[in-house]
Amino acid sequence: MKIIVMTVLIMLCSVATNAQIYKWVDENGKTQYTDQPPPPGASQKEQRLNIKPTARSTSETDKTKNLAEERLEFDKRRQQKKEEEAKQQANADENKKKCIDAQTRLRMYTDSPRLTVPDGSGSIVYVDDETRQQRINEANKAIAEFCKKN
Repeated sequence: MKIIVMTVLIMLCSVATNAQIYKWVDENGKTQYTDQPPPPGASQKEQRLNIKPTARSTSETDKTKNLAEERLEFDKRRQQKKEEEAKQQANADENKKKCIDAQTRLRMYTDSPRLTVPDGSGSIVYVDDETRQQRINEANKAIAEFCKKN
């Protein structure tokens, strides 16, 4: 936004420097400088001043380029930050789902005295105490990994 404002101001200044300037002496003897022709009652010593605008210095051009480059770099960094935040949010959401799943599995293995699970071939088998303890340990590890408060 600042670049746009600065560009408009520079353009307006360049338009104003190209305007015709008149120098004349009023009835009280004061010298007047205006961009309008003098009124009819002014002295006959009217002069049209030929003021030529100077070329913009290279330092001004460099400053404008530097501002534009800084703006582009700023926008790039802001976009990268937004993308990083989106990745972190997606990762946090995924970890939350995994946390809930691990807590559900832990509750299932600790609360059910005789747990049955499918064996993969279409039949159901009972979970023995050793397998139950192994699954409880796995669920606890998953809870420790995914249920961290950040």
